[in-house]
Amino acid sequence: MTLRAANEYGFVNARIRGMKSRFLTIGTYENLLQASSYSDFIKILTGTYYGSIIGKHSQTAVPSPDELGLILSQDFADVSSNLSRSLTGKVRNFAETYLEMFLAESVKSIIRGLHVGLDKDEILRFSVPTSPAQATLFQSLVDSGSVQRMIDLLPRWDLKVALLTRIPSYQEFDSTAPLEVAIEEWYLRNTLDALKEFSKAEQDRVLDVLESRVILRNVLTGIRANLLHLEPRVLELSLIRFSRTRDVTESIMNAKSWREVLAKLDSTRFAQLGGRLARLFEDTNDMGNVELAIEDYIAQRIKRQMTAFPFHLGTIIGFFSLKQYEIRNIRSIAVGIERGESAETIRRMITIW
Repeated sequence: MTLRAANEYGFVNARIRGMKSRFLTIGTYENLLQASSYSDFIKILTGTYYGSIIGKHSQTAVPSPDELGLILSQDFADVSSNLSRSLTGKVRNFAETYLEMFLAESVKSIIRGLHVGLDKDEILRFSVPTSPAQATLFQSLVDSGSVQRMIDLLPRWDLKVALLTRIPSYQEFDSTAPLEVAIEEWYLRNTLDALKEFSKAEQDRVLDVLESRVILRNVLTGIRANLLHLEPRVLELSLIRFSRTRDVTESIMNAKSWREVLAKLDSTRFAQLGGRLARLFEDTNDMGNVELAIEDYIAQRIKRQMTAFPFHLGTIIGFFSLKQYEIRNIRSIAVGIERGESAETIRRMITIW
């Protein structure tokens, strides 16, 4: 089995090792944080792997934070798509399914933009197509002019059905949350289906990451709902339903306070984290700190996927996930520097594994 895994993942593992060497170091992060101005920040960033990417795609010598964010997101899409094309068989099928996160996040952005009435160009700025065909699709979705008509134009029948079932809730509460949850659940179902051909050990590596993300995102939703005194029905529609996390999700929905939400983690593998999050929120009364602590926790679990024996799905999703964190970090630092925030304040906004 070890030999078969090495043969199956050997080539992609070598490519990932090479691409990992492009990740920003802690020293580079510190230099970016200490930049004296936004233009200085861009100058430092151009001395890294991202210099050639910015030079190729930027319309100006110093792209704005918004333009930089789109350039970085497109690089993430390009790198991930190119990596998946080097795979074969069931591994490639899984990678392509996992990378439907780009489609999912872009459709969410388009829904939010149409809902609040943003200009078409503004909406498209926050979508990241992974191919010319997808860029054309996003243009047609934005041109639809309304959320309902946009859903009707979706070529993926399963995604369309998932969204149509949530239209009544969307209309009742005038909120895109039910639709965004439907997209997330659609993505998770597809990912689970793509995992069926793999061994339990392979599945467990991926599910460790997916379950952590779902449970801890639902925890954040539950805490916010209790702090804002939202109706139980609103909370119910905002929680992600995932077959692997059903019991925890139901318990969060029944919690009566933010402390009770975190207490629901006591009987799970997140018990120690739950206690730390409770103390953190009591000390700071800042949900931002809680969210960052959760991101740090997930990042460390993802990093473990890329240690020791490397020939498995964990290496692939680990790379995708850490690359995503890096893109998010650069965008956060760019915005912070441009707004004149201190290095210490910005440092609290990023996740370094």
